[in-house]
Amino acid sequence: MEVDNAWAWNILRADEAHFHLQGSVNTQNCRIWARENPFQTQALPLHSQKVTVWCGFMASFIVGTVFLEEIGPSDPVTCTVNGTRYESLLRNHLVPAMQQRRCVDSTIFMQDGAPPHIATPVKQLLNLHFGIDRIISRHFPTAWPPRSPDLNPCDFWLWSYLKDVVYGGPIANLADIKKPALRNTFTISPLKHSDLLWNMMFCAFSS
Repeated sequence: MEVDNAWAWNILRADEAHFHLQGSVNTQNCRIWARENPFQTQALPLHSQKVTVWCGFMASFIVGTVFLEEIGPSDPVTCTVNGTRYESLLRNHLVPAMQQRRCVDSTIFMQDGAPPHIATPVKQLLNLHFGIDRIISRHFPTAWPPRSPDLNPCDFWLWSYLKDVVYGGPIANLADIKKPALRNTFTISPLKHSDLLWNMMFCAFSS
């Protein structure tokens, strides 16, 4: 059997993240122990305004940044990720970008098992362009390992890096989120990509 030593560098790792206008805190991580219940409440919107960002991370470049949004009455409106929208994103952004770089035939596509990622139109599109043997995802022969954000540089580095940049300055509206997110994605050097993958491979094989 022929071994491809460059396989890890040929993986495109896809993911999306939310950037909230007021920031977002996972309150499940907050616990306060007290002798009495203060019975105090603070009225807040259930969900703050947000921008949903998608990126595809390769060893030497990033596909994106793509914002999940639709045309509104005056400005673009962030929309919920579903199978139809995700298929449209891949078809209109990912596939042309990979074709332009002439690397579709050598790329392994990897994504987590979120329901929109495994909708029937999405699976058909991925199978058409990458082939069933070059897809790592739920509902494919090579499944995404559950609870494995350490396999995706978007999860363990990119989103944290971009949020540090975005929330490092004043934010008045969604445009103040989108501009630095877009600008700083394209300033990440290929050397940084390579270093991240080398470190990830080192951790995987030394554990």
